[in-house]
Amino acid sequence: MGIGGRESYLEPAKELKVYGEFDVIVVGGGVAGWSAAVAAGRAGANALIIERFPFFGGTATASLMANIVGYRNQKPPDGIQTTKGIGEEIILELLKTGGAEKSRNAYESAKRSDKKGDLSYNFAFDTERFKHVALKMALDAGVKILFHTWFSDAIMDGGAVAGIVFENKSGRQAAYAKTVIDASGDGDVALRAGVPYWQTKADEAPRLNDCLMYKIAGFSPDTKAPGCLIGNTMVVWGPSPGAHNAADADELTREEIDARLAVYGDLEEKIRAHPDLAGACVVDTGALIGVRQTRFFEGVYALTGDDVLEGRAFEDSIAMAANPVIHYYGYRRFLEHEGYDIPYRCMVPKKVDGLLVAGRCMSSDQIAYESWRAMAHIFAIGEAAGIAAAICAEDGLAPRGIDVKKLQRRLIEAGAEIGQSRKK
Repeated sequence: MGIGGRESYLEPAKELKVYGEFDVIVVGGGVAGWSAAVAAGRAGANALIIERFPFFGGTATASLMANIVGYRNQKPPDGIQTTKGIGEEIILELLKTGGAEKSRNAYESAKRSDKKGDLSYNFAFDTERFKHVALKMALDAGVKILFHTWFSDAIMDGGAVAGIVFENKSGRQAAYAKTVIDASGDGDVALRAGVPYWQTKADEAPRLNDCLMYKIAGFSPDTKAPGCLIGNTMVVWGPSPGAHNAADADELTREEIDARLAVYGDLEEKIRAHPDLAGACVVDTGALIGVRQTRFFEGVYALTGDDVLEGRAFEDSIAMAANPVIHYYGYRRFLEHEGYDIPYRCMVPKKVDGLLVAGRCMSSDQIAYESWRAMAHIFAIGEAAGIAAAICAEDGLAPRGIDVKKLQRRLIEAGAEIGQSRKK
């Protein structure tokens, strides 16, 4: 029941200014959306990306998840670097400037040479350096950027997404595109376009709970406490507020409140458990709690736990992945192979046209998601979405109609790994 007994409000119709018409519109500038926009721009597409923060990275930066995992299997067999392309490029750029280093305390794994094609499993990184490098790469790719901008609605043309409505300081506007890439994390475009979805309810198990990351300084440089060490600071996994549905505004707010009120108590507990953290103080908290899962949208194919555990290959592979299943079995279940394929069909909605769904809301079951959700893999998924959308514009086709072999050729030419390094 609304204020004064009102249950609804009829918003007056009004004419919206059209901001522009594009080959590709990417909604969300997290790791998936940023990669998609850079890939689309490099492929020659006229691409627009909208993002609510004034920087790229999403979970990596706004949520201070300063540890990228998944460049290869964490344990042997680990001979294939499963993420290359744009996801490899940004790490190499960060390594050049001291903005990334092999993680010392979080998710220990064998160190490689950390040169192109031989990256270690994971890296801690400086979130500010990441923002700088990511912004430059997007600009260099010719991407049109709108920061401080929120997606509002999908513009539909029959059963296809034809554009979006968004809001920012200039008001409520519309933009059209040949293909829209939903990289919003929660699948906001897909939701408003009517794509069916499922989600594990907050009070059901197993599911991944959200977590507020925070940064500390002032501790012993020899600390063995778990966290993402970079320079003289460490990002740590902070309070997890428990069972909430982060796709609901009230519950997300409650989650943020509960986690933020618990930060200093959480640090006190960490100092008691690790005395070498004595003197540590909180210097930053994530601008956004780390949301780990909400909605999963129905694609032409849903990746399964069996696909992941058995290391399956697919004819329409657009990326590889090798991260362990981190929670479902009650322990970190490592893969007994060098990696599995991610099919293009997982990004293509079963019914709605003109749309690709990239990032953590892609079509998948819970077990599979707990593996491919690793940030390195998300770079690769986003890159594939961007090149696919560019091909849609070139060939005048909807995402479900493109030549996947052409997409695969273009990905390999761009330096991506889609399984071509797997022993035949």
